[in-house]
Amino acid sequence: METPKDIYVIDTSPYELKGVVSSFLIVDEKIAIIDPGPAKEYGKLRLALEQHGVKPDIVIATHVHLDHAGATGNLLRDYPSSVAYVHPRGVKHIVDPSKLWEAANAFSKLLSDAYGKPIGSEEKRVIAVEDMLSLSLGKHEIKFIHTPGHASHHMSIILYPEKVLFSGDSAGGIFDIQGKEVYAITSPKPFKPKLYLESIKKMKKTEPTLIAPTHFGIHKNGRKYLDIAEERTVLWLNKISELVKEGKDDIKLIYNELLKFDEDLRAINETGISFLINGFISDTIGGMIDAIKNGEW
Repeated sequence: METPKDIYVIDTSPYELKGVVSSFLIVDEKIAIIDPGPAKEYGKLRLALEQHGVKPDIVIATHVHLDHAGATGNLLRDYPSSVAYVHPRGVKHIVDPSKLWEAANAFSKLLSDAYGKPIGSEEKRVIAVEDMLSLSLGKHEIKFIHTPGHASHHMSIILYPEKVLFSGDSAGGIFDIQGKEVYAITSPKPFKPKLYLESIKKMKKTEPTLIAPTHFGIHKNGRKYLDIAEERTVLWLNKISELVKEGKDDIKLIYNELLKFDEDLRAINETGISFLINGFISDTIGGMIDAIKNGEW
């Protein structure tokens, strides 16, 4: 895992887990946080800010899911001069997260319990970000890229001059399992596979040197991981499509079939971490099944 100067990875994983959810701190003339993480783990982020002796000016949520944007309201409350940058479709959920919270509970009680309930934010301090907007932090420049597919309100961020791509969930996750980088897809409902793959192609055009998925950390070979994201997503979709056509749409059954040919999935399975297997992976398979049944693949 790479960590360029002025960029810090803060582990905001739920419970006692490590290496599952990362928030990113960029220290420049303006201090930026990318994906503040779950509301329930805000204390970890706040402690890290105090240890670095900085106060955030800019809070960026790649999208409004609870593991990415949950602590946005906490930061805006505690740092009154800060503002949040959010995809236009996500602004209302940062201002008033009540519907988001209801939907999260209906979608997965396991994950909503882990991430905690977010608090609202002042509307005047939540800025809707248009596609390809650039923002100067000082020595660094941020460019926002709308990358729907994982969610309609998803955007990714490329940081110059290092060319670090903060991909949120738009290109899956990369976990460190026994010293090996292991790739995982993240495609919960309502997954839009064609938009997801178009977004990957859009990110490739930025030619990232490093990639920083919220799950987890900063990694070399940004373009390589975008290639992996594209190839693996198509592979899973095609395999799951075959199984669904055969009437095999049980998540556990499909999971066991995917284990046969996906080495990275086997590595995740061997950890025995329920949060990853029954949360991330099961939701990913469920999202693909739903997209296929809806005729989107």
